Amino acid sequence: MIITGIYYLIELILFIVALVTGIVLYKVKDNKTILEVFLLVSIPIFLELIFLTFIFETPKMRINDNINIEIGTEQKVEMPKTTYHLIDATDNVKMKGKVDYKKKGKYNVVFKIDTLIGVYSKEVTVNVEDTKKPNIELIGDEEYKISYKKQYVEPGYKAIDSYEGDLTAKVKVTNEKIDDKNYNIIYEVEDSSGNKEQKVRKVEIIDDISPTISLNGNRNMVIALNGEYAESGAIAKDEIDGDITDKIQIIGEVDTSKEGTYYITYKVQDNSGNEISNQRIVIVKRSEEILAMENPEQEIGIIFLTFDDGPSANITPKILDILKEKNVKATFFILNYGEEEEKVVKREYEEGHSIGIHGYSHNYDEIYKSEEAYMENITKLREKIKTTTGYAPIITRFPGGSSNTISSFNKGIMTRLSKLVQQNGYKYFDWNVSSEDAVGADKPEELYNNVVNGLSKTKRNFVLMHDFYKNEAILEALPRIIDYGMQNGYYFERITEETPMLTHRIFN
Repeated sequence: MIITGIYYLIELILFIVALVTGIVLYKVKDNKTILEVFLLVSIPIFLELIFLTFIFETPKMRINDNINIEIGTEQKVEMPKTTYHLIDATDNVKMKGKVDYKKKGKYNVVFKIDTLIGVYSKEVTVNVEDTKKPNIELIGDEEYKISYKKQYVEPGYKAIDSYEGDLTAKVKVTNEKIDDKNYNIIYEVEDSSGNKEQKVRKVEIIDDISPTISLNGNRNMVIALNGEYAESGAIAKDEIDGDITDKIQIIGEVDTSKEGTYYITYKVQDNSGNEISNQRIVIVKRSEEILAMENPEQEIGIIFLTFDDGPSANITPKILDILKEKNVKATFFILNYGEEEEKVVKREYEEGHSIGIHGYSHNYDEIYKSEEAYMENITKLREKIKTTTGYAPIITRFPGGSSNTISSFNKGIMTRLSKLVQQNGYKYFDWNVSSEDAVGADKPEELYNNVVNGLSKTKRNFVLMHDFYKNEAILEALPRIIDYGMQNGYYFERITEETPMLTHRIFN
């Protein structure tokens, strides 16, 4: 290209000299002979230079010394835009050398084009490179809310690079504190080409734990007709807000001039909007009727909902959802559980339900072969529950109940065990209302009728149900059972260490 430029410059200079000289000679000396000689000499020189320039002209390639190609795309090396003798000659350019478009690296290639004096070539470097950032996919929500009572469990993430594939193992996870209630979880990954990507999951620590209300005085009251009802009130406490007794709303009145059952509801809400309520039942009766009652306060209908043979990963969480919606606490007599069910046990405990021991095993032949075998069966599960929740329960229920006869292969075992468990600090509970869901009843309507027909306000109602993994019917029956109880003057409690035992007659 430099040679071509010099030729054109010499041509231009000679042409100008010849032209100027000719004009001067013509004007000054009026010597046409000399002018004619000059023109005859200069014109051939000028034409010769033009010819030489045409012969030795080199093509003009518009190309950089480096060409960058993105790996894994349809992008290919294009022939450089080339002009030769002022004509587009791009189609005549050929490339020598191979480029692997699927592999990063530097590749040297040569672009060639034929000219009048031989082959003109230019070498360039082709960079096959990866400039795309990896992609980080967060599993679960990008804005995460977690109770202050729970430990954050990472939902998971994936990092995929279009060239290198799975980079999940290279993801760095760090926490960035914003304030006492908010922090960010930052996920960062870098591929081998230095391309970086970052994702952020926002975590908000929330208060979703309801306060507690404890009633002053008796929950159940029986007052003589035309007697006096004195409101005892209640105490409300919240783990975050402290004493919130002054926020309690008391709903309901007692008219002692009329016989009937009256419900006083105590409702409170903490600063985070978590609400809880409690209820006092007041029965107004004639004095003679009250005197005829053995234990007036205990004869008001109370329901203990109990579930055996869980936890299950598919049924128990749905039962917990129903109980939470209805604001009812229950008791779960559980068996040994795996990793997946451990979360369910934690949830049972954290949501205020009672956890009782059914046994590490439900195999009658094993657990009832000796007193030692049975005590090991419940002790082993008790220790596991303590590891899971921090609480070691003392309430238990015999598999098959204390009245079972399936243990009769070991004569007198139930008589001995009923005493032994108490001697070791346990309290055992049987039932007096059964849904029959473990002995053939498998329709929601059956379960509902079996329970409500067995309820009575003259006893403490210990309702037997099951939350094993196939018991779909209980999910339909349970809300109706709770609604029936609430609409008919019953109230619901969980079994605690203070609850008096209810036991069957022992037949072995």
